[in-house]
Amino acid sequence: MKKFIVLLLISVLMTGCTGRSKSSQRARSRRTATEKTHSKKRNTNNKRSHNQSNNNNTVIPRTPKQKIPTPPQIIHDTIIMVVPMQPNNKLVKHNNSDIIIPSSKTMKPVVHKDNLPYPPKIEFQKPSYLYTREQYIENFNLNESMKDLIFACDYDNPTVRNNAVALVSISPGQFNLGQICDIFDFCYQNWSYVNDPLSSEYFAKSSETILNGLNGDCDDFAILMCSMIISIGGEARISFAYNDNTGHAFTEVNIGTTDRKAVENYLKARYGYNELWHKNDGENWWLNLDWQGAYPGAKYWDYNRGMCFNIIRNTYNTF
Repeated sequence: MKKFIVLLLISVLMTGCTGRSKSSQRARSRRTATEKTHSKKRNTNNKRSHNQSNNNNTVIPRTPKQKIPTPPQIIHDTIIMVVPMQPNNKLVKHNNSDIIIPSSKTMKPVVHKDNLPYPPKIEFQKPSYLYTREQYIENFNLNESMKDLIFACDYDNPTVRNNAVALVSISPGQFNLGQICDIFDFCYQNWSYVNDPLSSEYFAKSSETILNGLNGDCDDFAILMCSMIISIGGEARISFAYNDNTGHAFTEVNIGTTDRKAVENYLKARYGYNELWHKNDGENWWLNLDWQGAYPGAKYWDYNRGMCFNIIRNTYNTF
């Protein structure tokens, strides 16, 4: 009897397990069938959406990539205007060279006369050591105004160098009188006189004067001429001269030991003047580049005293 009860319990237990197993299988089969049905519906909807998009010729617009503008090149405390230039700037054409001078005025190019003699090469004794502006200020007890003058002669600034090189391209070769005249003529013909602020002596850097369109007073012109001459391998100095009423600034270029007759012939052929004003310091002679004159070597401004600054030779003297 006991054995019969035991066998009956085992049979019942096995039947329950088998039923649960079959029930689980049926449930899994139902889930799989349901998932397949949902998947078919999704695929059908996607196909319908795609076909409708094609039938309506719908194009999804793409956002265009924005070009990042190239920043201007920073040189010291000035900005060289590369390209594109601002609408109010002028690109001056000079013998197939582009001189970038932002301005509201139209620049006059330098034009050579026909049959000019070949410009004589400038021969002068170059200093054995070129002093920097910082060294120059250290050697002399200059006031703050004169320090500003020295630092304004930024002849090593690319703006100054590039414009000077472009200007003298019509008189190529080693440093010569034609290059001096090309620089003087362009600056003189396009110069506009503008006063300094009231009760203040303002010395504009030569690079600043180029970028403002060649505007300033006499000392700004002198600084520009001196810096451009030095930037192409010449030597120049700035003088501040005074008479009993007022003062004036001008630049002189070192002609050195260049044949004086050749200099006179070239200047006479180019400008038609017979007068040639210069100074001699015993070793070199210096040609006047005053903006109040109409050509290099014009008559000096009337003065009775003054002081002279030669940066690269580290000299300072009064007269």
